[in-house]
Amino acid sequence: MTPTATPVLTHKLRHMFSLLDADRDGYLTAADLPAAADRMAAALPAGQEKAERLRAALARIWEAHLRHMDGGGTGRIGLAAYERGVRAAVATAPAAFLTAVHEAAAAWLALCDADGDGRIVLDEYLRMGEALGGIAREDMEDAFGRLDRSGDGGLDPVDVHAAVIEFFTSDDAEAAGNWLYGPL
Repeated sequence: MTPTATPVLTHKLRHMFSLLDADRDGYLTAADLPAAADRMAAALPAGQEKAERLRAALARIWEAHLRHMDGGGTGRIGLAAYERGVRAAVATAPAAFLTAVHEAAAAWLALCDADGDGRIVLDEYLRMGEALGGIAREDMEDAFGRLDRSGDGGLDPVDVHAAVIEFFTSDDAEAAGNWLYGPL
C-alpha cells in the first residue's frame, strides 16, 4: 500500500524532484542525477573522489528505485510518477530505499565537508545553500539549527541519518529532517 499523499510529504518530494531535475525540463532522467552531482561539485571546494561518491550513490538510486517509475518506457519520469514511486518505495521496501537515500545524502553533505572531519559545521552547510541556488543565509542558519539535534555545532552521521528518515517519511511539518536540503 502506498502512503497517503500528505501536504508535507508532497512538498518535500517536490523539493527533492526540483533538486534532482538538473536540466529543469520537468522530468528526471538517468542523465539528470549525475548532472545534479556535478552541479554541486562545481559549486563546492570538493575533491573528485567526493563528487564521484555522490554520482555513484545517485546512479544506484536511479537503477534500483527510480528507473522503473517510467511507465511509458521513455526514460523520463514526471513529477507525479516520481511522487507515486517514492511513496511506493517507502511503503514496500523502506529499508532498501532509505539506505540508498541515506548513502546519497551522506555523499551530498560530504561535498560540503571542507575539512574532511566527517561533520558538517554551519559554514560548510551555508556553502551547500549557495550551491543549491543562493538560498538566503538566514534560512540556511535556521535549517542547520533544526538539524543539529545535539546542539554541538555540527551535523554528524547520526544527525544525517535521522534527517533522511524524517525527510522521506514524516508528515510532521515541524520535523527537523524536513530541513535536510535547506528550507522548503
